[in-house]
Amino acid sequence: NKPLRREYQRIIGSLRYMCTFTRPDLEHSVNQCSRFMSNPGPSHMAAARRILRYLAGTADLGLTYVAQPESRANLLWGFADADHAGDPDSRRSVTGYVTMMCGAAISWASSRQAVVALSSSEAEFYAASAAGCDVSHFRMILAQLGLEQKQPTIVFEDNWACIHLSRNSVLHHKSKHIDVRVYHLRDLCKAGVMNLLKIGTDDQVADALTKALPKPAFVAHRSVMMNIKTQ
Repeated sequence: NKPLRREYQRIIGSLRYMCTFTRPDLEHSVNQCSRFMSNPGPSHMAAARRILRYLAGTADLGLTYVAQPESRANLLWGFADADHAGDPDSRRSVTGYVTMMCGAAISWASSRQAVVALSSSEAEFYAASAAGCDVSHFRMILAQLGLEQKQPTIVFEDNWACIHLSRNSVLHHKSKHIDVRVYHLRDLCKAGVMNLLKIGTDDQVADALTKALPKPAFVAHRSVMMNIKTQ
């Protein structure tokens, strides 16, 4: 159905523009819909229109940046998470991360991982590594602007195994096949670029970038990402 495909592509193209620049809360849903651009069906169009209805009802929302206390002024921090085997077709996991500054998100991503992760810990390694690359990028930009980050950037992670392997120099037999990513993550931590800290799953903001969530959890994570004051 060529007219349906063209309309679908126009809708998703417009939504992609918005979620790339101003609406991180749309990232996961639009990313899911983007997978069917070449051959959408009625169910995909229904999903796209549902996103449009959500957008119409939240048109007043946006990223809000505010001055931070002196101890946190111009300080980067972030969240990294993964949904293990979240893609039912390829069994690939979904990476989600968000980098924060001045109270709201400045960078975010939701994407399928390039390889099939054999465990949730492995999926988290890849997500934390991707977040580390993003953090490194922004640390270099801020240093050039005279806003050098004096301390390691804190990235909140809800998987203990990922955190332990980022700090532990011993590779266990179950993680031998992912040593390249683990070494990269360790190098970032050892060099003082980032520091993974444990956070509870209910407080993991990046969870909203990896899967569909119940409304209360989604709204709570959206409020943190976009610095929206809840009543």
